[in-house]
Amino acid sequence: MKRILFLTVLIFSFGIANAHEGHDKTPGLQSTRPGGTIKGNANIYLELVSDKDGVKLYPMNHDKEPIPLAGVQMEGTMTIPRKNKSQVLKFTAQDDHFAAKVDAKGAYRYDLEASVTHGGKTEKIKFSVEPQQ
Repeated sequence: MKRILFLTVLIFSFGIANAHEGHDKTPGLQSTRPGGTIKGNANIYLELVSDKDGVKLYPMNHDKEPIPLAGVQMEGTMTIPRKNKSQVLKFTAQDDHFAAKVDAKGAYRYDLEASVTHGGKTEKIKFSVEPQQ
């Protein structure tokens, strides 16, 4: 009887140990650039990286591969909470990203809404950004 109990516990323990195997490859786990945040929707992902001068948006497909900027149009607005005042951002295409200057006027946080046109479809993606000082 003790032997059966021992074998049952051993088999059960082995099953639990193997059940946790491969958790370092979590579905949906996304690597980002330092300080980057990835958000997406049905057709495109954007990775946002902010610094003291503004923001950079890196367009990607669902496999997290860069999308050529020639086929993407980017517009955006920045809103500081409690001020209910929006500012239109002017994005310029760089090598592999879009960049925009942002003056957060000393705010601890602002909301950025990017309007992305790619493949004939326009979609909006919202970010909450804490500006770098």
